[in-house]
Amino acid sequence: SPRIQVQVKHRESSATVQEVRQLMGLLQKEGNVGIFVSTGGFTSDAKTTATSSHVHVELIDLPRFITLWQEFYNKLTDEDKSLLPLTPIFFLAKED
Repeated sequence: SPRIQVQVKHRESSATVQEVRQLMGLLQKEGNVGIFVSTGGFTSDAKTTATSSHVHVELIDLPRFITLWQEFYNKLTDEDKSLLPLTPIFFLAKED
């Protein structure tokens, strides 16, 4: 405890309020957390429902997922890094 339940939708369309409510319905015990990852983002109703709910549901769209991946990538095991490998690319900047 707490139990974390994750739902992932990889598509272009936004996740709907009904989909967020379905995940919320699975969070029965006090303290359970839901994480909803949607590469297509979320409708405004879905965002409002998640933020105003008494249940903890974290919404993660594609830009936030990429930011989190970059932020925590160095802390992952080599096995986890192999699931979504990143290669740093450096650019030379002009001197001002």
